[in-house]
Amino acid sequence: MQEIQILIVDYGSQYTLVIGRSLRELGVRSAILPPEKASSWLKTNNPKAVILSGSNYSVHNDGAPTLPADFDISGKSYPILGVCYGMQLIAHLSGGTVERPHDHREYGPAKVKVDTNHPLFKNVHEETDVWASHGDTVVKLPEGFREIATTSGIAGMTSVDNRVLGIQFHPEVVDSVEGKVMLQNFLDMTKCEKDWNPTDIIKEIQEEVLKEVGSEKTALLGVSGGVDSTTLAALLAPVLGERLVCVAIDTGGLREGELAELKVNAESAGVKNLIVVDAGEEFINNVGTTIDAQEKRMKFRDVYKRIFDEQIKKAGASFILQGTLATDIIESGGAGESALIKTHHNVGLDFEVSDLHPFRNLFKYEVRELGKALKLPPAVYERNPFPGPGLFLRVVGTPVSKEHIDLVREADKAVTDIIKAHKLEKEISQLIVALLGVKSVGVKGDERVYGYMLAIRAVVTVDFMTAKGYHFPDSVVDEITSACVRHKEIVRVLFDMTPKPPATTEFE
Repeated sequence: MQEIQILIVDYGSQYTLVIGRSLRELGVRSAILPPEKASSWLKTNNPKAVILSGSNYSVHNDGAPTLPADFDISGKSYPILGVCYGMQLIAHLSGGTVERPHDHREYGPAKVKVDTNHPLFKNVHEETDVWASHGDTVVKLPEGFREIATTSGIAGMTSVDNRVLGIQFHPEVVDSVEGKVMLQNFLDMTKCEKDWNPTDIIKEIQEEVLKEVGSEKTALLGVSGGVDSTTLAALLAPVLGERLVCVAIDTGGLREGELAELKVNAESAGVKNLIVVDAGEEFINNVGTTIDAQEKRMKFRDVYKRIFDEQIKKAGASFILQGTLATDIIESGGAGESALIKTHHNVGLDFEVSDLHPFRNLFKYEVRELGKALKLPPAVYERNPFPGPGLFLRVVGTPVSKEHIDLVREADKAVTDIIKAHKLEKEISQLIVALLGVKSVGVKGDERVYGYMLAIRAVVTVDFMTAKGYHFPDSVVDEITSACVRHKEIVRVLFDMTPKPPATTEFE
């Protein structure tokens, strides 16, 4: 392969890896590195361009990340595009002014007016919808820069020679309608050439894992029946053969029929060795001791790790493989300097053997493409995601118990059946049916009841870094509500359409 053409300096934005994904979609590879590693990388590499990412920091914070050492902020060595914090950092270090005006804080959808004569906005409408997420903004441009985009304030800037650019919004996010056009324009401005084919990743991952595992050692793979782990199993089964031992855990938090579906999917992936561990009672007893979302995830991790430690020893495995995605690593605070959003059960576990995450730089839609290329059934690569801790995350604000899990499982099946009957499943990226631990008064059979509430949440997304709430048709809302309140413990049904951000996909 050719040398990496784009360096992305990662300042900890939740969207940094989305920039890399967007560039891959446009056919160009990139390296994503935090500032200190970017400095070392630049000593031996000559990128065609550098992108400075967003961040959860303000440029005025103590300890705020800055440019890599010896970085050429003039743009003479390589063109630069600053995104959100990246733009603010360029302005701040070049003599401009960054402040936090109350009238220019933007979180979510925004409309921006752009200078269509500038090459960055070639073939972009003069007013376009974008995704913004910032409190700080550039209020005074550095000397030698001019404004090329506006919202209620400065939303884009360029140096006179167009070598240093800054935009206040996120073109990499799918909600920026013409963001891909802007990124392609930047690639054209920097003379980048296409050097990425999505299916190349199959051979690369096989070679990477074989290099790590060798020709004799055994590797353990945790499988859930979902897109990620099933695709990874299908990808590695041909090269590892009998040395690939797949382990599935019945946590007690699976949905109706999920274990049977898992076995079918494992068979379709060519798995030869499948071990199913029944640990429902242990998980419920451990997770049920707290109602705090983060503590629940940690207690789930404890049992998860103990089981895999045991299975590693039984199999004599030297490696453990997991279908962890870039999204999981980002939200767990493991990508560059990204902030912790929530702990994922399979990220950062301290196994005694090597822990390999071959999908660590991929997003869900990319893994779906790999599954399709590997000729897995559509039921696998089109399957909606389901979190590792499963229904444990869908008992909210009240202790997890077998009774609560059974209630959520029953409600989930009822809602899912209605969605399938109305052929809406392909319109929804993920469905969440959650029991809320708040009781309220209701009336059933002319009698007072004091029961729980169910929350129904469906989202639409491409990469799960951002998402929009799905609005069910009124008739479907009525049907779902009617089906759910038949349960004696349920007196109210709520529908949550909050976008991500500020909400996450799951409640916990």
